[in-house]
Amino acid sequence: MTAHRPESPGADLIAAGLADLARGVESEAALLVSIGAPRLRALGVPVERPLPEPERRLYERLQDANPDGAHSSYNALVRHLVSVEIAPVCGESVNRDRILRLMAALGAAGRKPARVYFMGGATAVLLGWRYTATHAELELVPFDNVLLRTLVGLKHSIELTVKLSSPAYFIPVPRGWERRSPLITQRGQVSFHHFDLYAQALAKIERGHAEDMADVSEMLTRGLVDRARALKYFRRIEPDLYRYPVIDPPTFERAVQAAFGSG
Repeated sequence: MTAHRPESPGADLIAAGLADLARGVESEAALLVSIGAPRLRALGVPVERPLPEPERRLYERLQDANPDGAHSSYNALVRHLVSVEIAPVCGESVNRDRILRLMAALGAAGRKPARVYFMGGATAVLLGWRYTATHAELELVPFDNVLLRTLVGLKHSIELTVKLSSPAYFIPVPRGWERRSPLITQRGQVSFHHFDLYAQALAKIERGHAEDMADVSEMLTRGLVDRARALKYFRRIEPDLYRYPVIDPPTFERAVQAAFGSG
């Protein structure tokens, strides 16, 4: 199997991180590659000697260099990682028809039971409050090489950008999220779901971008998330926020209260 070469603006960063790891050098790029090592390896990218505790060590380096900007810098680097993990086509918007074609292709390719979890722009498009999104974010369970190769190969037939992602990149996600992820449809051996909508909403609040907050508002308006349940969900993950050094718990709590604290 030929190793997949990341094709995105962040590819140079990943290449630098791989080189630093091979030399035993700890750098921001090397720590970023260490964070993404399992997914990069699944895509055929050889990651040698990933560094331990890369999330904490990367955040500490960023905080030492720029205490006020560490949070935004960390999130920007993680987005680079997501963008290079798999981006079959860059620059094409995602609409409902393209997502349905993606689902059909994955369903036809699947040879054993698997689940695909959509989130972000793909969820917004499929549930109808956006007509287009810049890319389709999804999670594969299990990490199936046949489906991964199919995703990479779709650049020849479907005009959309796909990124492997998860709310768990940004916030703790409690066990059982699979059961909380609504089924969209089943195609062959592959079932398609929306990733746990409460995890999606809280991850959007933690990121705090205008489009993310607009999505949370739409999820409330459409009854996809409930204020009381969202606050309860936050209390459930609150004890684990320490595992995400980029998160400032008081700031995150204030943002959650602002979004869900009153009707």
